[in-house]
Amino acid sequence: MFECRRCGESKPIAAFRADVRYKRGVASWCVECHRSRNSEWAKENRARLTAKSAAWRDANPEAAKTSDKKYKTANRATVAEKYAEWARDNRDKRRAIDARRKAAKRSATPKWANERAIAAVYRRAVEIQRKSGERMHVDHIVPLQSPIVCGLHCEANLQILRGAENEAKRNRWWPDMPEAHRQPRLFSEPVAKPVQETLAL
Repeated sequence: MFECRRCGESKPIAAFRADVRYKRGVASWCVECHRSRNSEWAKENRARLTAKSAAWRDANPEAAKTSDKKYKTANRATVAEKYAEWARDNRDKRRAIDARRKAAKRSATPKWANERAIAAVYRRAVEIQRKSGERMHVDHIVPLQSPIVCGLHCEANLQILRGAENEAKRNRWWPDMPEAHRQPRLFSEPVAKPVQETLAL
């Protein structure tokens, strides 16, 4: 048993990290105290860490994107919970985003659009999500808002995608876009085609 010099508790050697700098071969603080202090330090230096992270992401966009995707895939429940919490705490921003989205849909809906067919696609997405337990999105194949082209809000431009695939697609990919392939500078970050799987309606 060893005494932790931070919390003063006697704990088994397994509760300490190996460290050859100490005579007893383990650190003077237990693992729990190290984690607690690291968490406190991170809170005290949040601005510094945020700036460092932003600089790394700017210098390594592809690695940052891969890291984000890996984290979201491994922590779907946590990510969803954090987003729900953000939406609750930022209702004004959430409403503004929704309002912009609705306005874009209205302006992009042609008179000949089949409202019943559109509603059927959204109902089908809900059914698939309920049965599979996976987040499902109704995606606009050609995005409604893009710096290059804007699609229509109509039944022919809708497809059902898994949430993660739609989020990866964003408003940067649609069929037959050779101009974007030839001119990646049109985008603020390197273009990477997402793996998509359109689900049958």
